[in-house]
Amino acid sequence: MFQRRLGYCFTVSQRLGRALTHRSYTAEAAEDTGDYETLEFLGDAVLGLILGTYLYERYPHCNEGQLSQMRSRLVSEISLAGLARQIDLGDFLLLGRGEESSGGRQKDSLLAAALEAVLAALYLDAGLQRAQEAFLSCFAEAIKRRLASPQGQDYKGLLQQKGLGAFGCVPTYQTVREEGPPHQKTFHVRLSLTPEYDCIGIGPSKKAAGQDAAEQLLRLLRQHDI
Repeated sequence: MFQRRLGYCFTVSQRLGRALTHRSYTAEAAEDTGDYETLEFLGDAVLGLILGTYLYERYPHCNEGQLSQMRSRLVSEISLAGLARQIDLGDFLLLGRGEESSGGRQKDSLLAAALEAVLAALYLDAGLQRAQEAFLSCFAEAIKRRLASPQGQDYKGLLQQKGLGAFGCVPTYQTVREEGPPHQKTFHVRLSLTPEYDCIGIGPSKKAAGQDAAEQLLRLLRQHDI
């Protein structure tokens, strides 16, 4: 069932079994068949390469910093857990009794780690190209939505409230650059709150770029305890 959702049938089923096994399960099992922790390590690297390639090819006009910023949004724990839920990954995990009773199947940290482990198992079973094809076949649309609306939160609205409360003013947004062909544009939006606080956001639409800029500035304000 899970392989059908993933769109790939493993030639070595033990690889997938290990990728779906949490250490709490092996701790209680009579025989140690291994868990997904080392696969998670490998999966993190495979995921970085797949997403790096995807972003490099989709946004050729973006610089290194901009691409890194987009990738960091995609590999966050919340983002990966959301992808895992899309294919009901939690339903197929092998968990120990304690982890099961504490709601482990819905924990973001556990789901994100398991997704990376599954990707590593797929890579070991079929190679990078097939792993990339399967991953993007499952998640390309979700990735596009994530880039268009980071974490699904209204960062512009949150920043407006913060600006009024802390500085007595609201942020302004200005589109400073558009790049790429009409069907695949990248927008750069400058956000200004005060002379000391401004930044530029990027995204596949003006709205997404504005959200990205607002997210950046909110993070900066938090760092400054504002």
